[in-house]
Amino acid sequence: MMRITSRVLARFTLSFAALCVVSAARSQPQDVPFLQAQSGDAGEAVSVDRMVELALSRNPELLAARQRLAEAEGLLRQAGLRPNPAIDVSVANGDALNSSGEREVSVGYSHTFELGGKRERRVNVAQRAVELARSQVANRERLLASEVRTRYGEALAALRNLQNAEELLQLTRQSFDLAKARAETGEGAPLEQGLLQVEVNRIDSDRLMFASQVERSVLEAKLLAGLPLDQDLRLSGLLDKPVELPALENVVEMALSRRPDLTTARLHEELAEAELQLARSSATPDVVARGGYSHIQSRFDQLGFSEPGGNLVPLRDKDNLLTGGISILLPLANRNQGNIEAAIARQRAARLERESLERMVRQEVLAALSRLTAASRALELFSTGVIGQSQENLRVVRGAYDLGELRLLDVINEQRRLIETQRAYTELLRDAFVAGVELERAMGTAVK
Repeated sequence: MMRITSRVLARFTLSFAALCVVSAARSQPQDVPFLQAQSGDAGEAVSVDRMVELALSRNPELLAARQRLAEAEGLLRQAGLRPNPAIDVSVANGDALNSSGEREVSVGYSHTFELGGKRERRVNVAQRAVELARSQVANRERLLASEVRTRYGEALAALRNLQNAEELLQLTRQSFDLAKARAETGEGAPLEQGLLQVEVNRIDSDRLMFASQVERSVLEAKLLAGLPLDQDLRLSGLLDKPVELPALENVVEMALSRRPDLTTARLHEELAEAELQLARSSATPDVVARGGYSHIQSRFDQLGFSEPGGNLVPLRDKDNLLTGGISILLPLANRNQGNIEAAIARQRAARLERESLERMVRQEVLAALSRLTAASRALELFSTGVIGQSQENLRVVRGAYDLGELRLLDVINEQRRLIETQRAYTELLRDAFVAGVELERAMGTAVK
């Protein structure tokens, strides 16, 4: 009688473990509420939106891009400045060359007048460069936000698998301990103990792999957000948050009008046109106007009276002169032909790159929308026609095992199939999450 009771107890315990697995499977559509770094201490709870905000304020590459914007603004200020005037002062003395008494002091002023509209075109080029730098910062923010959200989703998916593995490992260890005790007392077959030992080791191996994936994803998210790698962190959010599919006729137009990289391509084209105009205006020579004053003293070998009836003294002469003139560079050989040709080539290249990017944007948007649509439909089918059926299959197998019609190996195999199904469901959740992020990146705007 005691032997029968032990077997019944063993079957009840194994059935209870399987039932717990089914219950855990049924709870999977509700995502894990938080993700904690492998530090053991609770850290700051950070949502995906908060993580993006941290990345936009701390990411070193983005901060460097913003400094390039400040650089462009400084160059814009410099482009609007006019040429500085020049003052020349010179002193001449002939004593060193045996020309005693020869002196000259000159003061000159020169001013450069830019012709051909150089200053206006230079400012126009600098303005386009500032707008270009600003759009590049916006594009980097778009890509960075997408990268952070993708790592966030991967971390939640890895944690979901990790928690499933930990729950299943705990239940399987309880079953193994019971089977081991029964085998030691001779009430159970050693085969059951061996089967459960293999199952425990397999699940523990999966648990270690998922823990490594969680840690790797968290570290990548911290790196993107500019956070210390040893900082305690908890990620909060739902992996299966639904994404509303936008209308097909709107997504391409929104992407073409809002994508920062397309704005950058158009600004490259405008910058090339502005540089071409500057190169053409640079072929016009500038005019340099000069003016000056000279005081010259000379002494001659001849003698003369300094005054009527006075003594003879060497003759001296003093002159005061005003000078003026202009200087113009003659564009005979160099008319800036090479820079003009290079600017024309850059303009053509910028136009071709913009046209190519527009085609690429259309393809990216349609591909991202197709992936999100497929992932959403697959999730719907999986949650209604696969998860439920797998749970029912395990319940039936468990019932047959309770009646002695099936072996423990059958229960384990069906349990494995349910776990694989749950893992596939998690991958679908991750794919749908990432697909939504990719659609946002392709459109250049958030998708609700």
